[in-house]
Amino acid sequence: MSDAPDLSIVVVTYNSREFIADCLRSVIATVRCEHEVVVADNASVDGTVDLLRRDFPDVAVIEMGENAGFARANNRALAASTGRHAVLLNGDTLLGEGALDALVAHLDGNPAAGVASPQLLNTDLSDQRTARAFPTPAAALWGRRSPLTRWFPKNRWSARYLVGADPVGEDPYEVDWVSGACLMAPRHVLAQVGGLDEGFFMHWEDADWCRRVKDAGFGVYCVPSARVIHAEGGSRRGWPPAQVRHFHRGAYRYYSKHHLTGPRRLLRPLAAAVLAGRAGLVITRDAAAERLRRRHRSRVVPSGAACNAT
Repeated sequence: MSDAPDLSIVVVTYNSREFIADCLRSVIATVRCEHEVVVADNASVDGTVDLLRRDFPDVAVIEMGENAGFARANNRALAASTGRHAVLLNGDTLLGEGALDALVAHLDGNPAAGVASPQLLNTDLSDQRTARAFPTPAAALWGRRSPLTRWFPKNRWSARYLVGADPVGEDPYEVDWVSGACLMAPRHVLAQVGGLDEGFFMHWEDADWCRRVKDAGFGVYCVPSARVIHAEGGSRRGWPPAQVRHFHRGAYRYYSKHHLTGPRRLLRPLAAAVLAGRAGLVITRDAAAERLRRRHRSRVVPSGAACNAT
């Protein structure tokens, strides 16, 4: 009889001290099945590893020695884990009661399922809209983060992409892909499909992996009765420029890998140019928004408050 636990919980950290403890406490408080936790740390300099070793001695910690990226660090932790199922879990998540147990139960009861994911919620408990159809170029205009989707949330183009938005009822439903912030798979599916593509530093590796799972004949499911709060991006206002670039490089790799093949390979330089231009626009927009916020803050600071700034 195997001594492997039911579940391996795999977490990647990078300067995550401010929220990883709350995440792991939610694991301790809510997960009932036999489980292990493996954390791969991407060379944090904020004391994350010291906190883990001091406060969570049962957690296995792998020090990557560098910022190796999301895909590579997850693969390292997955290789060190032993559970019948494995879940990728972001460190900025809080688990609802029984959330991971519900995903284990769904996978155990549905042999055709290759991935199970909860309903991810924002910190205000609104739906994070992370159960989606596979991305097409139209997602650049009508995707989850698009201004057009924010301005016209009920439009039919976004609805086609954000297929899991505002789920009705508690029944699991099949989608194309789900967020890697909380994504569970049986060990035998991991063995058949392989790990995350380490050509992705961060972003889009979850879409790529779900696509490979479906190509192997398995289903990808969202289980809305399982709920997980995700403070996406550590609740930042916009992304730093490096992350914007990683997002668009990941998009290029995804489209090149799954769409721009055969004769369409000739379109790769055009796709690269379009995505590089979009990244530049996003970085410029976010920088302008930050300048406006700073200007506003400077106007509301009481007179004399900055006199001791030297």
